[in-house]
Amino acid sequence: MTNEVGQPSGPRPGFRSSGSGTHEAPGAALSYVEKGRGLPLLILGSAVYYPRTFPASLHGSCRLIFVDLRHFAGKLDTGRVAITLETYCEDIEAMRSRLGLERFVLVGHSHHGNVALAYAKRYPDRVSHLVLIGTPPCDVRGTLEAGRRYWQTHASSERKAALTRGQALLDEKALAALPPGEAFVARYVAEGPRFWYDLHYDAAPLWHGVPIDAEAFTAFRDFFVDYEFNWRLEDLSAPVLVVMGRHDYVVPPTLWESRLPDLPPVTYRLFERSGHTPQLEEPEAFARSLLEWLGLGKP
Repeated sequence: MTNEVGQPSGPRPGFRSSGSGTHEAPGAALSYVEKGRGLPLLILGSAVYYPRTFPASLHGSCRLIFVDLRHFAGKLDTGRVAITLETYCEDIEAMRSRLGLERFVLVGHSHHGNVALAYAKRYPDRVSHLVLIGTPPCDVRGTLEAGRRYWQTHASSERKAALTRGQALLDEKALAALPPGEAFVARYVAEGPRFWYDLHYDAAPLWHGVPIDAEAFTAFRDFFVDYEFNWRLEDLSAPVLVVMGRHDYVVPPTLWESRLPDLPPVTYRLFERSGHTPQLEEPEAFARSLLEWLGLGKP
């Protein structure tokens, strides 16, 4: 299903940057990493995890800027800091100012796409295009229920057996003794058949060296308990691209297919050999689709 919008237009600076840095926000050290030259793409979430997932074929046309959000950042000992979705938006705005960006493509994967949408609604003049990858268009409860239904209906018996084997290897007592961030990663890796098209994929290397702030992570999850996903054209006029994987059993594509008729027009792309992370699972097809949508041609 595809609802097309007009060909996106926006700034195409030739500025090249390949560096890194850190912005100190109240209570958090937010890192960023830059790769490539061209149209600036600000990619939210982690400056460690996400550079490992986006194809290098984008580097010739796009300036990819990967920035931390608080739950995947270093913690600063500045006392207790209240963390809200507004805090996240202000962090992104501070990072934008530090990087000298006027207008840019904003990219969010999974719930980071919900944060991207919140920022874009608050600062619509800054966002030339919005890209949501594997982003749930509803609250946590609705996402979990849809995921369970999609898993029961569409997951193969082989995939279900692989999940059972992976979960059986988890030692709950050992997990309870781990720091919360390490326990989260262990569970994520064990549940790989729900996240990846390749049901045997080992995601552990993606998480190597990723800092996890447990307090911020809890607050981040709480953002979406009573979350309402919506926007109006008067709030946000930037073109929106939604990218989903056919084998995403965590944020199933059926969620978007049921919501598209009620939302402003978007471009919807469904990748048939992907799960929750199409940019890593089908990198060249993803890069080609993104660049064509941005009007930049083929990678």
